[in-house]
Amino acid sequence: MAKFSFSLWALFLVVLASAFVFAEEQKQADAINVEVIAEFPDNPFGLIVNGQRNKVVLTLNNKDTRDVAVLAVSGQMALVEDTSRVIQNLTGLRYGMQVAPEEKVDVPFQFYSEFNPGDLSLTVFVDLLVGEEMVRIVGYNGVVTITDPETSLLDPQLLFLYLVLAAAAGGVLYLIREAFFGGATKKATVTKKKEVVEKAAHRDDKGNMVLDESWIPGHHLKSSPSQSPRAKKRSTRK
Repeated sequence: MAKFSFSLWALFLVVLASAFVFAEEQKQADAINVEVIAEFPDNPFGLIVNGQRNKVVLTLNNKDTRDVAVLAVSGQMALVEDTSRVIQNLTGLRYGMQVAPEEKVDVPFQFYSEFNPGDLSLTVFVDLLVGEEMVRIVGYNGVVTITDPETSLLDPQLLFLYLVLAAAAGGVLYLIREAFFGGATKKATVTKKKEVVEKAAHRDDKGNMVLDESWIPGHHLKSSPSQSPRAKKRSTRK
């Protein structure tokens, strides 16, 4: 029970300290006479495009009698229905700009958005230095609409993405082809060569026996006159 009471007192002190600090900052801000007007030069209707540089220009009009120094500009995105629920703090930018009394200066603030499309609450803070006091004032507080960029078929980034995807798909198809069909080889057509059969030296084209007379002396090749069958018969009788 004692621990529970101590926790309640600690929570109460934290809330009280936060309220005191907020009231003190608000009191200091009200004591500084600086007027701020914000505009979106690239998006006049307050459209915040995802993935692109969004620019808001803060025009500071120093109506105070003292010099004012612009130290930094920061911001935050929160829910519209509950601005205490901050979605993201925007990256702050540092400045060292002096603003004399009755002087106007333009302070640009750029940020990038990567949120879901819809309405969000945007708050831009300006940190000022007046004398030796640092004061934070609100430069812009309103509802903005988050949108996605319009896509075009001729967009260079989109064309490059298509090229990369096509190359990747081609590589995958090549690997699949090599994995499943790389071992298949075409059947080689066998051409039968006709065997050259050498003719026998002792036979002619018709296959008849031919005597090789190259080794017989020339005087033996002189054929005697042919005899008739009757002459042959007479010679045999003798």
